[in-house]
Amino acid sequence: MPLATTFSSVLLALHLLSAFALAGSIVLFSYLIVRSRNVDTPGSTIAMVPAARVASKVVIVGGIGTLVFGIWLAIRLDHVQVWSGWVIAAIVLWIVATATGQRAGVEFERALTKAGELESAGSTGPNAELLALNRSARGTTLHLVATITVFLILIDMIWKPGASDIVAFRPDSWNVPLLIHITGAMILVGGVLGAAAALALAGGDIGKVKLGYYSLLFVAFPGLVLTKIGATAIWSKESSHSFIGAAFPHTDDPRWIMIGGTALDGGAGLLVLALILGWFGVRRMSGGESDFLTKVPVVKSMSGETLVRATTIISVVLLVGYALAIWVMSTKPS
Repeated sequence: MPLATTFSSVLLALHLLSAFALAGSIVLFSYLIVRSRNVDTPGSTIAMVPAARVASKVVIVGGIGTLVFGIWLAIRLDHVQVWSGWVIAAIVLWIVATATGQRAGVEFERALTKAGELESAGSTGPNAELLALNRSARGTTLHLVATITVFLILIDMIWKPGASDIVAFRPDSWNVPLLIHITGAMILVGGVLGAAAALALAGGDIGKVKLGYYSLLFVAFPGLVLTKIGATAIWSKESSHSFIGAAFPHTDDPRWIMIGGTALDGGAGLLVLALILGWFGVRRMSGGESDFLTKVPVVKSMSGETLVRATTIISVVLLVGYALAIWVMSTKPS
């Protein structure tokens, strides 16, 4: 089964994958900023470094890919012009998001540098200056501007103001559910990215393990719910199914809907499994041994580290699966 039948559909898929990488990394940065607001010790600050480093690399790849593949696609497609108002608006917003995001990174990098200095000096206790750096008002404001700007790009891409000939094929009533669906999916990807990065690079550090687990619980899971609600709402409008009916697969659904729906629903099952295993893994690594898993064959003998490792593997599998789903949903194979 070909996942892309034309070069243009490949460009679109790469453009969307890049966009998800960009938005997902911003979601991860947002999570780290919120988590660090009450952190005043070097160890807890440094625990966020692995996930932050991964996000820093992903945001660069996503940002460049979004711009390059987007402009390439606009040049290639006959019904889109690079000088169209909505395209120019997206490019300007991209520049603003890149500039403010980069400046925000510089501000929060000071906290990491300070934490390293304190740890090297043997100071491991609370530090007021470190807390202030983690709460950087300038960094938070710049990041908020970058986040809002990326969200405005998404709105621009969906509504395409001034391009009535392009959006005519999609009724306006679909736009809000589509916005909910894509926003939820980007939050979902960001949460899973954070979990995979923090857990894979935790090295047995309970602080890093908790950081990764809570990324799944408080970021990925709400994102999953939003994604499902948006997807169901869109498909109920596009198909003959009711809202409830659109939430479940049907034999007459297009293949891309069946693949995307399977990835979303199957991924939901894996995400819940990861949350359950991770919960008990974190509990056992923190010293708690008394739980009902001690009565479950095979699992009862697993250590906290083993359960967390299983959660890590599931997170990585989810990332790969969601990347495939994004490709399928953009190329829409018949």
